[in-house]
Amino acid sequence: MSSIELILTQAEFATQQCPKPSDSTLERAIDGSLTGIVTYIKLANGEYQTYSRFEDDVWVFPASQGTKATIASHLKLNFATISDTQMKRMAKWVVWGKMKEDLAVGSLQKVLTNLNTYFQWVLSSDTTVTHGLTAFTSNAYVKYVNTLTSKRKGEIKPLAEGTKAHRFLALENLYRYCKAFDFVKEHPWSESSASEQAGMVGEAYKETIGKPKTPIIPDGVLIPLCQFTKSYLDRADEILASEGKKESLLLRDSCIFWLLLTTGMRVHEVLGIKRGAYRSETRDDITYYYIETVSEKTHTGLAEWIAPEIATQAIDILGSLSAPLQAQLERDLVKAKASNDHSEVHRLEQISDHICLSKSLKKNNALTILSGITITNLRLPNLCKQVASDWNLSSHQFRRTFANYAVHSELGDLRALKDHFKHWSITMTALYAFNDDLDSELFEELLREKYLVEEEIKQDWFELDTPITGGVMAQKIMQVRKDGELIKVFGSLSDMAKAFSSSIPIRSTGLGWCTNDDECKCGKPDSCESGIVDKRHLPYWGGLLVQQMKLMQLDDIGEIGREAAQKGMERCEKVLTALGVDVEAMKQEINQREHIEVINV
Repeated sequence: MSSIELILTQAEFATQQCPKPSDSTLERAIDGSLTGIVTYIKLANGEYQTYSRFEDDVWVFPASQGTKATIASHLKLNFATISDTQMKRMAKWVVWGKMKEDLAVGSLQKVLTNLNTYFQWVLSSDTTVTHGLTAFTSNAYVKYVNTLTSKRKGEIKPLAEGTKAHRFLALENLYRYCKAFDFVKEHPWSESSASEQAGMVGEAYKETIGKPKTPIIPDGVLIPLCQFTKSYLDRADEILASEGKKESLLLRDSCIFWLLLTTGMRVHEVLGIKRGAYRSETRDDITYYYIETVSEKTHTGLAEWIAPEIATQAIDILGSLSAPLQAQLERDLVKAKASNDHSEVHRLEQISDHICLSKSLKKNNALTILSGITITNLRLPNLCKQVASDWNLSSHQFRRTFANYAVHSELGDLRALKDHFKHWSITMTALYAFNDDLDSELFEELLREKYLVEEEIKQDWFELDTPITGGVMAQKIMQVRKDGELIKVFGSLSDMAKAFSSSIPIRSTGLGWCTNDDECKCGKPDSCESGIVDKRHLPYWGGLLVQQMKLMQLDDIGEIGREAAQKGMERCEKVLTALGVDVEAMKQEINQREHIEVINV
């Protein structure tokens, strides 16, 4: 009888569990006599369904152990690929130790993969097998890994420092857990670490890890995608009634797109949303929406995300799309219970009522949840294809893009998508900061993104070729940035800019930046002593110029009105000239137009 077929009473289960790591258990792991249940589920009647045992070559984990984005094949650990008996025992012992430390199944897979990679290298050399794990053989492994390459963004490059560090961490894990095995002789690098061996040291490295690697989806890609997907949400009733498969898939993908974009959720958190799992509350005449789902990334469990109304609309549409599959799931669940198929009952209960139900073509159309891999590798690229974009869109880009847009909204400097990010404000940040039910890690990412955005803005001010204008603060910056002696003191213009800008607060007024701690509300950043105007504000000043020119053409504004319009136009011309604009050419171009086109998503 295979372990997955075995149903045990509570008493039987207690006697057959694999014992926790200890000195006596380690001895049994070394000689191969260690056995016992390692994965299982507890049934409603108090009995236990076993999935796998320590002695099995493949450990199978129940669906509840993965995230909603985890596919079935990623719920298995395959030790059969390790041919050497002692090495297989070591790998199992390391993984068992990590399991008892509550490491997630995805992380366990990475641990096993890196151990397997190391063992394959060891077995390729008789000398290394004989010597075992020593500082000498570890140094040889480092040299070997440093010769490896991988293809990233179409280019062949050396392995990234993070990848190498995980490869080397396998050796440290062996030393930590398996010192009693004959193979392990000494620490791989007694006065160093896996990170240092991978090159993760020095100021230059600290500089690189401080910068986010995930790209922000550019407006040129994001806006067409938003327009395309929003058109599907707008036609949801029509598409649901037609039952066209292609259109239904694009509607589903469009809903997932908007949930990723406007909430900051990871893909597994979106896939974990259940039907109707949101609420609303009104404060000061503003309605806030909260979506509930499970986050497995930091073992948060159930948490809430603040969202705009369009995200709740997407949930309702996905609920309607998945209704036929939910009905089938309920029928399958009745059958599974009737046949005492406890494993299938558990699996179906884990996905019941979720909005992203799907059918697995590889498993006889078995009901499942759409996988994160399918979304990233197939569905999101297909959306790009629909708008003729070659951008390499993936699910993790949405979280940083969301943070970036939320920060720009809070700064009052949002470039696009205003309608869907207008729910974001300082009040929203406060809600994330002081509400334990909301996703705290997202709040930290928002603060980090805010720091990066503000630093980028202020760094630009100190560049000699960046035109800025304004009051006393702008004049001081322009004076400082061309002071060669002062730059020498700090070592570089960049270091000097960091030193000066760190003490400059920043807040958008729409027409410019205010650097006053007391939140000056004069609304004149071009003349206020705390004001700064840069090229980011050109659209605003160009728009003001258009308004003043149109006012000047009116016959019924009177002399006072005409004088005010003239002053306003002179003010705009002064700012635009300071920012490097050919104002006369701009005025000629404005006169030739009959109207201004405004893109609004």
